[in-house]
Amino acid sequence: MKAKTFHILIISVLVLTGQGVSAQTLDFSGFIDSYHAVRLAGPHDFMSSRSRLRAEMKGNAGKSWIFASLNANHNYLLPSRTFIELREAYFDYTAPNWDLRIGRQIIIWGASDGLRITDLISPLDLTEFLARDYDDIRMPVDAIRWRYMDNVIKLELVFIPIFQTYIIPDDPQNPWSITYPGEGPVISVAPAIRPETSIRNSEFGGRLSFYFPGFDLAVSGLYTWNKLPVYERNLSPAHDTLVLVPKHFRYSMVGVDFSRPQGPFVIRGEAAMYSAEPLSTDLLNRSNPVIRKTTMNYLVGLDWYASSNWTLTGQYSQKLILLYEDQLEEPRNTMLATLGITRKLFRSTLSLGAFGYIDLTNGGMFARTSLDYALSDQIHLLTGIDIFHGDAGIFGAYNKNSEIWIKAKYNF
Repeated sequence: MKAKTFHILIISVLVLTGQGVSAQTLDFSGFIDSYHAVRLAGPHDFMSSRSRLRAEMKGNAGKSWIFASLNANHNYLLPSRTFIELREAYFDYTAPNWDLRIGRQIIIWGASDGLRITDLISPLDLTEFLARDYDDIRMPVDAIRWRYMDNVIKLELVFIPIFQTYIIPDDPQNPWSITYPGEGPVISVAPAIRPETSIRNSEFGGRLSFYFPGFDLAVSGLYTWNKLPVYERNLSPAHDTLVLVPKHFRYSMVGVDFSRPQGPFVIRGEAAMYSAEPLSTDLLNRSNPVIRKTTMNYLVGLDWYASSNWTLTGQYSQKLILLYEDQLEEPRNTMLATLGITRKLFRSTLSLGAFGYIDLTNGGMFARTSLDYALSDQIHLLTGIDIFHGDAGIFGAYNKNSEIWIKAKYNF
């Protein structure tokens, strides 16, 4: 089954379902936004310049629901990112104790904020790394989701027939590209080696949630692919270019997550074991460029909903590679933390916020501060600064990409 065929099937079902939805139950909405960012350091070039129209339609007829959203993107900096895309398109059927959703959808698991432990189904669009709203970074998948629910438990089963990978920036004109010209060797990205579209290569999993008084608990399992590719690295015959070959492998995840409110606080946590996770080795290891290992991953978080419209959040996550080998590129133990703070003022017309990632392993960080002013119910004006710092690790690679940005958004 090809991805194009599946999309046509989704649209056909939506059209046929929509014939049974009266005009009074159809609701159209969306927004227009425009975002522009400039590098803080010289040469003060544009880091991003784009505008977007998001159109959404939803409606219901009895037990059936339909939803579709469309993005029309114009990217002034990267012409290849100017396109019209089907963001989501699915239909729901709801019964007293179960529901069914088929189509292009975003599936979110876990209890973390901006970090991924059990939330492995929907891939990420890293065209501008993490310098966008997380809702825009998360990508939809073509899936079938079935849920059973009562007052205490919820069982969720998912089937994803079509593989969807991360979007990794490799356009040399993109300041966020992994091949962006700069110091170090010339980097070239070879065509990705992806799994064929077939039932045998489909993904599937399930999540069982328990809702107790004052405590939520969930266990989950997923048989999936590494949607963020690992790279086999080779030197060109002339030894002047580092060639990256993106590869994807099967692996499985078993995890648990919980959340517990306690007065103005919410305590959250996740833990997961990845079995046979593919990991890249160093450049000198030509004979075995990718090694499969079991890894343990966990996260703890605390949210404080304080008085006067203050919200403070903090998270700590850790990854441990079992049976470690020195030839692995990734260290045995990696640690990452996040801190967030928001404040709403003037009857919630002004929102101030800051959210940061701290790489405790390599000493790097990324922090985004923002100001959001509601000029009216429909119009929002936003501005902010993104700061990257570090000499190594994932944030150190972008230590020259600190930027100031502005954004305008109109909701309809």
